Amino acid sequence: MRNLIRLASASAGVCAAMFAAACAHESANEANTMVAGLPRAADRPLERIEGVASHYGVVETSDGARLRTIIALPEGANEPLHPLLFTQWVSCGSIEYREGSGAREALAKLARESGLALIRVERSSDGDSQGPACDELDYDTEVAHYVEAFDALLKDERIDASKVYMQGSSLGSTTAPLVAHALQKKGYDIAGIAIQGGGAETYYERMLSFDRIYLERRPDAVAPEDIHHEIVARAKFHYEYLINDRHPDEIAKDSAAMAGVRADILGMGETDHYGRPFAWHQQAAKKNFLAAWAAVDAPVLVIYNAFDQFEAEYGHKLIADMAERLRPGSATFVVQENVDHNNMRYDNIIEAYTMEGGSPVWEETTDIILNWLETVR
Repeated sequence: MRNLIRLASASAGVCAAMFAAACAHESANEANTMVAGLPRAADRPLERIEGVASHYGVVETSDGARLRTIIALPEGANEPLHPLLFTQWVSCGSIEYREGSGAREALAKLARESGLALIRVERSSDGDSQGPACDELDYDTEVAHYVEAFDALLKDERIDASKVYMQGSSLGSTTAPLVAHALQKKGYDIAGIAIQGGGAETYYERMLSFDRIYLERRPDAVAPEDIHHEIVARAKFHYEYLINDRHPDEIAKDSAAMAGVRADILGMGETDHYGRPFAWHQQAAKKNFLAAWAAVDAPVLVIYNAFDQFEAEYGHKLIADMAERLRPGSATFVVQENVDHNNMRYDNIIEAYTMEGGSPVWEETTDIILNWLETVR
């Protein structure tokens, strides 16, 4: 496996320095090219980040998925670098760099300025990756894929795996400690984890928090005196859904109240929840995130954006408080005022919830991470 990764990613590293069409090999299908062992639509250019060389590769997991990997190094790097492993948000889609996306511009800045090797893995079916459709992928498999892929990539000749750093964004803040704990058990030194947009409360509490914010801040906000009864009903629904693993449609048959909740759960469609299968959320609800954070002996940076449309401050602070109790001096907790989940700044919290207007502050968020990395390296 190690040789396969080296050969595939070395070829892609050359591609990153040239135009993709000039260095990609044609496949049997004229509409596609072959890039570092995986076919790619011919009209999709490889990412080009100023000051960064992006090396494409592929890792085959034990269940047969073939995942696109990208190791992004500062141009001119002539010796192995410590890695920064990235775990991403819930929504499916490629995490290759594309100009104009705040989240991807933040990753580009990290790749360019951190002095680390930014390592990304495209989830199954995202980007060039092959395997089960991302919107059918369950949580356990997603975490397992991260662990297998990162374990393989940490053996790449461009990587100095004596210290491993991680960053989790949004839902990636829940997968980050699980992946870190698994890698730590494999013998890697986890030297620091930075997260923004996700806490360590139980997933059950997390989803209730989503609903409370939704009830309070949406344009047709529920009357304050009715929120109590709404939350009690949603607590019953989520317990059946997340803890007892029942299908939402079956829960809706229990009573008119449960049917009403089913029709109004934030982000829940006919067959998915936030674009992922119900099983994904049910498996996430079985994870002990706080235990994973407690087990990873590493400095932590927790960024909470005060106008977050989904997440509560409590879950974020839980990580920092627990780390500080177990390992005094290891936790850094930062609150960004007037900033939302997507690193946009708004005048007030209601405008933030509707995501109308706002100004991007992803550079500020990234600078917090970069400054923190300087203190823990």
